[in-house]
Amino acid sequence: MKSLALLHASELVTLAGPKRPRLGKELSELAIIRDGGMLIRHGKIDIVGPSDEIEKKAGDAEIIDLGGRLVLPGFVDAHTHLVFAGNRLDDFERRARGESYEQIAKVGGGIWSTVEKTRAATEDELFAQTKKHAGWFLKCGTTTVEAKSGYGLTLDDELKILRVMQRLN
Repeated sequence: MKSLALLHASELVTLAGPKRPRLGKELSELAIIRDGGMLIRHGKIDIVGPSDEIEKKAGDAEIIDLGGRLVLPGFVDAHTHLVFAGNRLDDFERRARGESYEQIAKVGGGIWSTVEKTRAATEDELFAQTKKHAGWFLKCGTTTVEAKSGYGLTLDDELKILRVMQRLN
């Protein structure tokens, strides 16, 4: 795997700081490297720092000029139900018009519509749809998700969902 040196980010935001959860005011404290860069080796970030320092350590790495773009750490979504079939766009529109969740459920919307569609879907169908959803996460900057089952509500259907998650991993 080729090494990469990413240089000249206007700002490179890191999570450098205490090796414990941040509390209070610390939550708003970011470590920002102006004209930042990073060296990636073996598919992992090896070094971050000012671009001139990264360039000196780049060796035979491919150089990529970020052209003053902002670089952020990947986002983490700590609660997702990633594997499901169907969508809830109609529910969303109804809620936007002021209908209650109870009203939506009475006409067949809500969680039960998702449960029914998820139960009816094959494992391969769920895998294909979930792979597409995972791609959307990445495209929007979310690099880590904690995925839960929950739309099967029977042992067999929950196990089907878990197998899909295992295949995606």
